[in-house]
Amino acid sequence: MLDVINHELNRRIAGLRALCIVISAISMLNLIRWILAPTAQLQFVNQGQMLLNLTSFLIFGAFIQYLKSSNYRVLSIATLLLFPAYYFIFDLLIDMDTRYVNPELIGLGRSLNTSPLVPMTFVVLGTLFLRSSLIIVFIGFFTVMFGWEIYQVVNDERTYFESNFDVLQRDGFAINTSILIVWINVWVIISIVCWSVVYLVDRLMGDVVKFEKSTAQFGRYFSPAIREKIQESDLEVKENENNSQLVAVLFTDIDGFTELSEKMSSKEIIDLLSEYQDKMIKPIFKNAGTVDKFIGDSVMATFGTPTSQGNDAQNAFNCAREMQIAMRQWVKEREDKQLPIVSHRIGIHFGSCVVGNIGNEDRKEFTVIGDVVNVANRVCDICKEFKCDFVVTEDLKNRLNETLNAEEVKDYGIRGKKDKITLYKVQT
Repeated sequence: MLDVINHELNRRIAGLRALCIVISAISMLNLIRWILAPTAQLQFVNQGQMLLNLTSFLIFGAFIQYLKSSNYRVLSIATLLLFPAYYFIFDLLIDMDTRYVNPELIGLGRSLNTSPLVPMTFVVLGTLFLRSSLIIVFIGFFTVMFGWEIYQVVNDERTYFESNFDVLQRDGFAINTSILIVWINVWVIISIVCWSVVYLVDRLMGDVVKFEKSTAQFGRYFSPAIREKIQESDLEVKENENNSQLVAVLFTDIDGFTELSEKMSSKEIIDLLSEYQDKMIKPIFKNAGTVDKFIGDSVMATFGTPTSQGNDAQNAFNCAREMQIAMRQWVKEREDKQLPIVSHRIGIHFGSCVVGNIGNEDRKEFTVIGDVVNVANRVCDICKEFKCDFVVTEDLKNRLNETLNAEEVKDYGIRGKKDKITLYKVQT
């Protein structure tokens, strides 16, 4: 779960970093431009532009350098405030020079021919945030700024609307009606497109996160090889369908766990179970098994689900052997740490099970049910009676590709099962 959240956060960080890179680049280009070719009549405006762009370059450059998950929220809020502020000050300085120093030279009416370009550029850049809620803020802010610019020009007593080309060429105070209408339409279209793009990306990211969550849950039970096979084959278990198939079922159980847990704190118990499950899962996945469920100190795994790997009985047996090796190594580690020694039991059975999604609409789980499961569980318990740690049934033994080094126990009566079966105490 945490990994998934981090994936989502990383995408947000990437979007913010991209925005900061672009703003830094724009600031640097503007800084170079105002240093090499200052065009404002007011020296104050030229100096202000240089200082503004230098400050913007340093601030957003620092954001790029130090942006990480721990400070993402703070820096995103800072960017959300500083980004419009940069434009506001930039536009204010230009407006001061244009409106109050050389309006006759440029013309207030003619300024509307190009003035929407800058705020429109900033709206487009705002899409890099990859947040539909934030792009609305950008669109709203820059729409107000664009509208205010139009209002200031239109409200000036020297400006007037004009469509005649000759007049527009001659008089800088004449407002080109056609261009202004086009700009307004373009502004609306760009705003809608930008919001739509970010909205779709946001929804897609949400779907990806949901997929990652499901994949993370998926990965708890299925090995990477099986997950890949399922995804490639589009395997689907139909609801309420009797999916009967041959499966090897393996149970493990920590020996004397109840007595052991009475001497341990809650944290120690949790740590013990977590470590044990981790060591058991690795052999299961390595041998193409599926973790069906964890039941207290027990692990139930199946081999041959959701599809047969062709050698499911052998895979289950190999898994058990590797579990034994892992257990012995773990015991040695605990001895070195002077921790309580643990041991476990393993039981495996092979037979036909019903495989599918079990449960109602509120809660379903992929599992196996049937006599094979019950027998495998009983066989695991029988290890205690046999004073051994690994027992398999004859049904599993007969499907192995090797000669079994084991002690045979014939005609053993299992609780809950009418017919007696043959068991094997495996030597590992």
